[in-house]
Amino acid sequence: MKTLRNKGIWAFLLMFTATACADLEVINQNDPDRERALASARDVESLISGGFQQWWRVTQETISGSGGGPSMALSVAADAHSSSWGNFGMRDMGWEPRKAWNNEPSYGSGYISTNAWRRSYRALAAIRDGFLAIEGGLRIQEEDGPDDTDRAVAFGTLVQALSLANIAVLYDRGFVVDETVEDVAAVELLDYNAVWAAAEAKFAEAIQLGQSGGFEIPTAWVGNVARPWTGSYFAEISRSYRARYRTQIPRTPAERDAVDWNAVMADAGPGLSEDYVAVYDGTGWSRARKRGYMTAGGWGRMDYRTIGPADASGEWERWIAAPPNQKTPFDIDTDDRRVTGETPDSDGLYMEYRGNSPFPQDRGIYHYSHYADTKWDYTLADGWRGPYPDMTAKELEFLAAEAAYRLGNRDEAMATVNKYRARGELPPFTSASGPAPGNDRCVPQNPDGSCGDLFEALQYEKRLEVFMYGMGTEYFDDRGWGDLVQHTMLQFPIPGGELLLLLLDIYTFGGPGGNSAAPDRVAVDFLSDVSPEAIRAKRAALDADVAQMLSEPDYMPVRR
Repeated sequence: MKTLRNKGIWAFLLMFTATACADLEVINQNDPDRERALASARDVESLISGGFQQWWRVTQETISGSGGGPSMALSVAADAHSSSWGNFGMRDMGWEPRKAWNNEPSYGSGYISTNAWRRSYRALAAIRDGFLAIEGGLRIQEEDGPDDTDRAVAFGTLVQALSLANIAVLYDRGFVVDETVEDVAAVELLDYNAVWAAAEAKFAEAIQLGQSGGFEIPTAWVGNVARPWTGSYFAEISRSYRARYRTQIPRTPAERDAVDWNAVMADAGPGLSEDYVAVYDGTGWSRARKRGYMTAGGWGRMDYRTIGPADASGEWERWIAAPPNQKTPFDIDTDDRRVTGETPDSDGLYMEYRGNSPFPQDRGIYHYSHYADTKWDYTLADGWRGPYPDMTAKELEFLAAEAAYRLGNRDEAMATVNKYRARGELPPFTSASGPAPGNDRCVPQNPDGSCGDLFEALQYEKRLEVFMYGMGTEYFDDRGWGDLVQHTMLQFPIPGGELLLLLLDIYTFGGPGGNSAAPDRVAVDFLSDVSPEAIRAKRAALDADVAQMLSEPDYMPVRR
């Protein structure tokens, strides 16, 4: 069985290597000569630099054929926004009561998990090939030109860190693949904590390379940014993403409590000298359509679990206490001017009042909301070209504020909370130990109508201010804070199609049957089913999988 499984790993990883090279047009498909493809210095550089866009598509895209990942579904699972449309896995991830994740290879929305897994390993495999070529003596240098090898190594190391971090935050297990792996067939699955440890080591290496290097990262490598990334800014970016992912790894409140918050403060506390903002160039860079779809009429609404705590009318308490089929939408009466204007049916700084929801009633009225997020309206005006902020000084402020709170410096946390409350014209906290000011109109309010404390206010502020920046920020925060709806899955299983390649049983997470969420593995006897129906289903799933990998259409999906 070990021999068979090792063959599966070989096929599994070699597929990523070939696909990564094919995506970058390094390999001639009519004459796939790997050695010749890796002999050109600039081809190796393209192989390494292209890994970042693989990561970007996982975190920002939604469309299946364009490599879309799970951002939209995770936002619905976290009840940051609400939608009952079947696109992008939203309906199934937002179902109440929650359902187990469908991990069958034939599942239509399974691509949100499969793409994230495969594109992460495509990047890792491509960089491994590039680094092995460099270790073999190749230098990235034109005749009489500068030697750009150190730049490629630093950038590839950051992409390794980001890709491993994606695996660690999303899946229960994964492979650690880099240039130090001599025998790919001997690679074993590791749990998410071990994968994160490998990512953390890569972040540390990338930061050191940035601090000591005199290179510049070209703008095209990272989404047509305003100016090249200097070595020092590269180190800032690496440090910032390490802070984000470090807080996103925990699956439970106990694990989030156990985070090294001193390390988070060391990374987030210095802030970021300039936000990382990407722009789609119309040709070679991926859109961040998850934001446009959130804004586009009819696709999604703001979930009351996110904006309801601003309400002072009592309707929020009624809504949150009602069973799903009695959660009727309501107008929010609030003093938070980010949510509404002077009246409940007027537009706020971040929200727009849209009234009745467009979702089918038979899919659950709990999806209904009168409000929609408008922060990303501008992305629709020019075909989702952007600009798209991903890593911002604002997010680091919230990470540092949570670290300060947990380390006992409540006044520092309070200062950050008050800074952003001012955007909504809310009164500031004057005590770090008391409830939110405002008496019966306090923001945020708890489900029982009482006023939230400083930590609850910190959570509320971050949800409003950092909505839809990074991949799944709302979901990972709610997972670690213990705020996900009962039975929501805490992580993805390894995608079903990959389990078949590895000759492992299909399992899944989530749904009734566990405590709050259901992390227990549920084996499905899919491998041993050789009935004609099962064979046809497996063949159809594999054919569809191959077709999806080889085609990347650019289209507007129809709501379903």
